[in-house]
Amino acid sequence: MLQNFPSRGLPLSIESTTVSKSSSRLSSAQRPKRQRQLSGQGSVRKLVLVPANATLPPPVSEQYFNTTWDALNAALVSIFQDAPITTSCELLYRGVEHLCRADKSRALWDNLKLRMKNHIISDFLEREMLSAVEVIAAGGGINSKTNNMADIVESVWTRWSTQLGFIRNIFFFMDRSYLLTAPGEKSIWDTGLELFRKCIVENAVIGSHFMASLIIYFKRNRSHEAVQVPLICNIVRMISTLGVYTSTFHPQFIAATSEHYGALANLHVESLAVPDYLKLVLECLAFENEQATSFGLDRATRNEAVAVVKNQLVGNEVETIVDRGFDDLLNADDISSLSEIHDLFEQVDQEKILISAWSEYIRREGLKLVMEPSKDAFMVSSLLSFKAKLDNVMEKSFKRNDSFDNAMRESFDLFINKRQNVPAEMIAKYIDDILRVGNKEMDDDEMKVRLDRVLVLFRFIQGKDVFEAFYKKDLAKRLLLNKSASDDAERSMLSRLKTECGTGFTQKLEGMFKDIELSKDFMTSFKNSKYVTNKNDGGMDLYVNALSQAFWPSYPHVPLILPPHMAEALENFKAFYLTKQTGRRLTWRHSLGHCVVKANLPKGKKELSMSLFQTVVLLLFNDVLDGKGLTYEEVKAATSLDDRELVRTLQSLACGKIRVLSKDPKGKDVNPGDRFRVNLKFEEKAYRLRINQIQLKETPEENKDTHDQVKRDRQYEIQACVIRIMKSRKTIRHVELIQQTIEQTKNRGTLDLGDIKKNIEKLIEKEYMERQGGDTYVYLA
Repeated sequence: MLQNFPSRGLPLSIESTTVSKSSSRLSSAQRPKRQRQLSGQGSVRKLVLVPANATLPPPVSEQYFNTTWDALNAALVSIFQDAPITTSCELLYRGVEHLCRADKSRALWDNLKLRMKNHIISDFLEREMLSAVEVIAAGGGINSKTNNMADIVESVWTRWSTQLGFIRNIFFFMDRSYLLTAPGEKSIWDTGLELFRKCIVENAVIGSHFMASLIIYFKRNRSHEAVQVPLICNIVRMISTLGVYTSTFHPQFIAATSEHYGALANLHVESLAVPDYLKLVLECLAFENEQATSFGLDRATRNEAVAVVKNQLVGNEVETIVDRGFDDLLNADDISSLSEIHDLFEQVDQEKILISAWSEYIRREGLKLVMEPSKDAFMVSSLLSFKAKLDNVMEKSFKRNDSFDNAMRESFDLFINKRQNVPAEMIAKYIDDILRVGNKEMDDDEMKVRLDRVLVLFRFIQGKDVFEAFYKKDLAKRLLLNKSASDDAERSMLSRLKTECGTGFTQKLEGMFKDIELSKDFMTSFKNSKYVTNKNDGGMDLYVNALSQAFWPSYPHVPLILPPHMAEALENFKAFYLTKQTGRRLTWRHSLGHCVVKANLPKGKKELSMSLFQTVVLLLFNDVLDGKGLTYEEVKAATSLDDRELVRTLQSLACGKIRVLSKDPKGKDVNPGDRFRVNLKFEEKAYRLRINQIQLKETPEENKDTHDQVKRDRQYEIQACVIRIMKSRKTIRHVELIQQTIEQTKNRGTLDLGDIKKNIEKLIEKEYMERQGGDTYVYLA
């Protein structure tokens, strides 16, 4: 039986610089251990003292220890059997306290540890768990839904946690006195956890079955089978409390996650369409995050599980995903799926593969637009649409990623220059279309946007000299034929080109505008001069553009016999011009001359905008009054036009949409022997009619001449570049000269090495340089 000793009261804590005399009355064996704590310089000594009038129990005998332990053991049996404790818990507590104060703590603690261990082994391990393992094996393995080891361990753990709490309450004094200060000893709670971990969770048989059962719960959850969420949460908290979460559960959970999603990838990556597969990946990622939150998994496990999902479903399948659907997503402009694939590839550090596929797609599709001659007329508009589509993907899906942007630029630069000269020519003609129709079809803001977009393509082309040649030719037509819809737009475009390429590129273009302005001043002076006759008689109104040959495209001289009054007017202007500009030579170029002719036709009066060639031909019919008209040969003799120009002119008058003349025999072709008459059935309702569209159209001959001129200019550019290099280096090896020439003329397109070598030989012949030692050149001043 337990003896009820008087209470000693709680320990008294005071602070003092001296030791109380009351403590000296206690013997060294009876005196409790003192705790001291020193803190800093001049610290106060902290002593734990007992009251002077405390009554100590007499030393305990072995019989008293055994009797007290028997009572405590009986209480433990009741606790282990989940039965009520018959002895007063206060008496049990006092018994533990008395034994501890009698220096029996070590023996008491050894008995308690042994009793707890035996209970765990005999009652939990052997009676419930090992027999459950046999049942599971007989029932078909760990996958059996009954007698699941995880359920059993969780049940035993719940019971043991409760029992351990009762034990701790009874042995609380020992737990907070002896165990708190004894070296190498743990608290009752920690010891109970350690015993459970070693005997149950780390048991070779039970531990493996338990973890396998727990992993099966997660597998069932991933298969969307019903699982007991509170049960799994309790198990997760248990293994966290026991300290085996990181060392045992985490690796097995990650391995099972990898296996599950590896199999899932093999099952669906080939069968599902890429958008559907991407949706599956996102669903799995959301599922793993939600599962980790629902079951209380720690952040490290959740993050690694999510990383495993990404690696198995995306990282290991990047090539398959790209090969099966990336191009289709781009073709379909599937912004959402492209955004998903970009984000996922970025997270698994596989952007390089996606960038490579992105670049290859741009090159392949771009070459289709550039390399097909039959689609040249739509090349630039198709390229702009293609570029706008890619920009949209860049903005919304790839978040303006610099790597993707650089890959797009490099790809454009590659494919757009794969076909020499043509893209540059088409870009110049596209700009001509914008500036020629201009404000008639779009407002200023829209035109500015379109010019800015086409300038993006202009930056990619290497043959900028080809662009310059065609742009200058088209600009000349717009200025001379008054086909430019907006002077502001023209100057704005010129400013853009100057910003892109420098003043050297636009110097001649700016000279063209200056000539137009100077011509206006000349004409104002001319009309007020003595050289103008019949000012007020309703005669011809002459306007001349005086052009500097250095700035403007070269135009071939076309022989033309003008009507007398026209020829007289031109001679009058020439006489006037030479009085203002001495030392200059004036040469007439009639190919871009145009007229406004007032015609009295059978069906009414009309105002016709015509080329000078058309006007000269049409005026011939004023003198034909017999109705017989004129033959092809008669027109040729009267105008002195060559066959090519005459055929084009007669076709525009007699075979075009607006037919001022009629042709016999009828047909679209003009041949020698054909006869032409004034069209008496001319019934156009409009008063002002334009027939000079032929002047705006480029002939194959003009196109060829422009390309030939570019080739000639390139030869001059190569020679000038070589001279500049030689002048600065004086002596240079052959390979270096070739490399520097290519580098300094790269804006002229891809130069042929043969052309560079030929021009070097020409310069040697002209004695600008000489060869020494076979592969070295020396500059000759």
